Amino acid sequence: MTTTRPEPLLDAFLAQVSRAPSATALLVGDTSLSYRELADASAGLAGLLREAGARTGSTVCVRLEQSALAVVAVLAALRVGAAWAALEPDLPVARLRALLNDTDCAVVIGTRDDRDLARLPDTPPLLAAEDLDLSALAEAGAGVAENPAPAVLETAPAYLIYTSGSSGPPKGVLVSRGQLADSVRPRGAVYGTEPSVFLMAMRLSFDGMLAGMFWSFSQGHTVLLPTARELRLAPEFVLLAGRHRVTHLVVVPSYYRLLLADPGRLPDTLRVVVVAGEVCTPELVASHRARLPGARLANEYGPTETVVSCTVEDRPDPAAERVPIGHPWPGATAHVLDDELREVADGETGELYIGGAFVALGYARAPGATAERFVASPFGPAGARLYRTGDLARRDGNGALHYHGRTDQQVKIRGARVELGDIEAAIETHPAVDQAVVVCTRPTADAPTLTAFLSAAPGRTLPDPRELRRHCRLQLVEQALPTGFVPTDRMPLTSTGKVDRTALAALVPAAGGQVPGPENDDGWTDLQHTLRTVWADVLGHPDTGVDENFFGVGGNSLKVLELYSALEERWPGTVRAGELFDLTTIAAQARAIGERVQGGSGDAAEQAPQTVRRPAPVAYEL
Repeated sequence: MTTTRPEPLLDAFLAQVSRAPSATALLVGDTSLSYRELADASAGLAGLLREAGARTGSTVCVRLEQSALAVVAVLAALRVGAAWAALEPDLPVARLRALLNDTDCAVVIGTRDDRDLARLPDTPPLLAAEDLDLSALAEAGAGVAENPAPAVLETAPAYLIYTSGSSGPPKGVLVSRGQLADSVRPRGAVYGTEPSVFLMAMRLSFDGMLAGMFWSFSQGHTVLLPTARELRLAPEFVLLAGRHRVTHLVVVPSYYRLLLADPGRLPDTLRVVVVAGEVCTPELVASHRARLPGARLANEYGPTETVVSCTVEDRPDPAAERVPIGHPWPGATAHVLDDELREVADGETGELYIGGAFVALGYARAPGATAERFVASPFGPAGARLYRTGDLARRDGNGALHYHGRTDQQVKIRGARVELGDIEAAIETHPAVDQAVVVCTRPTADAPTLTAFLSAAPGRTLPDPRELRRHCRLQLVEQALPTGFVPTDRMPLTSTGKVDRTALAALVPAAGGQVPGPENDDGWTDLQHTLRTVWADVLGHPDTGVDENFFGVGGNSLKVLELYSALEERWPGTVRAGELFDLTTIAAQARAIGERVQGGSGDAAEQAPQTVRRPAPVAYEL
C-alpha cells in the first residue's frame, strides 16, 4: 500500500499565501504580518542567507529574542534548504559553542552587541538584526515569495535543538523536514479546523511550540507569540490572550497553573489548551474545567527526540488517579518493553520506546550517543528504529499510556529536560571542585529543588555559592542551576560503592540552613539585610548578592508568589506580585519598598514596616 506523504511545510505555507494573502499570519509585540508580508520578508532574508553561504546541509543560527524577525528567519532557512537552530542570547554560551562544533553553521542572525559571539574564535558571518528591516526584506522578496528553493529532500534536516545530555555537554537533536511535517499533519483531529489564533506560551528554542506554529501556517491561521516580557509576566500574558481573543494555547503545566490563578482570567474564546513538557495532574485538569469549561484540554507527551510530541490524551478525566499521556499520534508507534526488548503485559511497567515517523534523525556529530538511544526496532521492517526514551510507562485496559517516572537521573523542571549528570559535569569543570553530586527533591510537585554536594580538589578551597552559580550559568540553562551548594568531606556510598543519593537527599533540609551566605556584605542597609532573610526563606538558601537576579539564584514563577506573600505580610500593599518579575534583585526591591514606605529610606522601612503608602491601583495583578 502506498502511503501519502504530507504536503511539505513550505509548500503548505505558500499555498495559504496564495489563498488568503491579506490574512494575519503572525503577531509579536507591536508587529503584525499578513501571509503576503511574511512570505515576502522570508524570501528577502533567504536571499541574504544564500549570499552568506547558507545551503542544504548547513545551519542558520537564529540568536534573537522572541520577535517577528526570528520567525521570518526560520522560514528563510527552510527556503534555502538549511536547518535552523534557535539559541536566544540568554541561553548558556556552551550551547552556542556546541552548535559551532556540531554543525556547518553558515551564518548567525543576531545583534552586533552579542558578547558571547565576540568572544568565540572563528565565528560564522553575522547578519545583524539592526540591518534587517522587515519592510525592506519584504520589498526585496516581493515577486519571489511563491518560488521556493530548488527541491530539498524530506530527509534533509529542518532544525537542530539542544537538550541536556546524560553527562557532559548538551546534545543537538536533528529533525528532518519530513519528520516535522509528519508531526504537524495529524494535529487537526485535536486542534480542529475552524479559524484560529494560536498563542504559544513558549520560546522559539523550545520545540513544544513548533507543531502549533507550523500547523497554523499550513491552515491559514494566526500565530500569536508573546514578547519576553509578556511571557515572563503572567498578568500581561493573560491580557495578551484576551486582547487577541485567542482560540488555542500551548503551555507548560506549571505556567498554566499561574495563568488559571490570575484574576484577569483567560478568555472564554479558548477552544483548545495544550499542556506539554511536564506531568499533567488531575488537579490541573479540574482547575481547567472549572475556569474554562468550554475549552478542550489536551495533554501531549514527547521527548525532543520524538519530534515535538508523539502521544496525546485529549479527554483527561479529573477524577482519575493519574492523567494518561494517551495514545500515539497517527504515524507514531509506542512500545512498553522489558530489558530484553519484549512487550510487557498491559498494566505492567516497562520502558517506553517510540517508533515510526516521529523518530528524529539522531544527535549532531555524535554517532555513539545516537547508537545508544536510537536502536534497531524488532517490530518494524528492516532499518526501522526505536527511540529509547528512558521513561517508565504502562498501558491501561483502554490502551492509553501512563507515565511513571524515569529510569535514570533526568528530571523535568518548568518544562526543561535536566540531566543531573549534566549539572555535575558542569560544576566539576571548576578547578576547585573534585566531585559534585546533584540530588533532586520535590518540596511540591511543581517546584523540584536541585542541591549540589561538593568535595574540594586537593589543596583547594571550594568557592562560595555565588561564584559556583556564575560558573554554571556559562554552561547550563536557568532551570538547571542548583538552589544550594553544600560542601562535604566525603560522599556517602552504597554497599556497591556508588554514591548514595538517597542519603544525600535526606541531608538537604538540614543543609539548607548551613550553606554560608555572602561573606562580603559591607554596605548593605538594614532593609537589604531583612530582604535577604526573606529571600533565604523562599529560596531555601541565603547565598544571594544584593544585585543578583532572583531567577538566577533558584527563583521561578511559583517562588515569586511565595516571595510576594512574604513581602505582603511584612509590608502590606507595598509591592505588587507582577512587579517582582521586574524588581528581580534585593537592591531593586529595597529601593521600591523604601520609596513607598513613609519616610522613603531603607532604614525607615525597616523601623516601620506596617506604615505604608500604597501604590496606585493596577487592573491586573497576580
